[in-house]
Amino acid sequence: MVTLVVHSSLKPYFNNEKLLTTNCKDYYDLISFLVNSFPNFANILKKIKCNLDVDFFLLDKNKKRIDLKDIQVNKKLKDNTYYLVPSIVGGGGGKIRIAVGILIIAVAIIAAPATGGASLGMATPIFTVGTYTFTYMSLAMVGVNMVLGGIMAMVAGAGAGGPQKRTIRDDGTRTENSLFASTINTTQNGVPVGINYGMTRLGGQFISGYVKTINHGKGDTINVSGEFTS
Repeated sequence: MVTLVVHSSLKPYFNNEKLLTTNCKDYYDLISFLVNSFPNFANILKKIKCNLDVDFFLLDKNKKRIDLKDIQVNKKLKDNTYYLVPSIVGGGGGKIRIAVGILIIAVAIIAAPATGGASLGMATPIFTVGTYTFTYMSLAMVGVNMVLGGIMAMVAGAGAGGPQKRTIRDDGTRTENSLFASTINTTQNGVPVGINYGMTRLGGQFISGYVKTINHGKGDTINVSGEFTS
């Protein structure tokens, strides 16, 4: 017997039921049960395929997300209790960021002390870390940045990661060198950026060079770096 705990925001798709119990052997049986027993849930799944900004996650008893690769490797249900929760995704991903940003701004304005005028109230410290003092104005600016980031996420499309290569269609064997082409934006707000620690080896582009020969005796020690001194 498997128990599925439905998130409160998803209850309308399951006849306002919070707990669902069924006999299932694997994940596919569980999904089949949900789709065939609850037409509203089946309809929302169809809309998700049309790029709706809502998706669902299935969590195990430890509230850990179950990935598709885990389902494909091991189809059997390991736990007796699972959780169905919503997730906001898709092209309109900036909507939630805007809403949270507006909420943070409102909290900063409402929570700021009213004494001394609005400007002095917003300058009131909330906490101090080292030499930095976090004020209600700082909190409001966090909300402003989130709103701006959400707007950019909605307006600007996601950049294509990786090197930009365009195939020349003459013989299908060569690729055009776009190293010195115009600037191409390959990222956007919210995309993680890798940080290297310690010694780092960077790739480069060989522009020009030549072969230099020197005469030396047998057994002589060659100091290569000395040949490149300016």
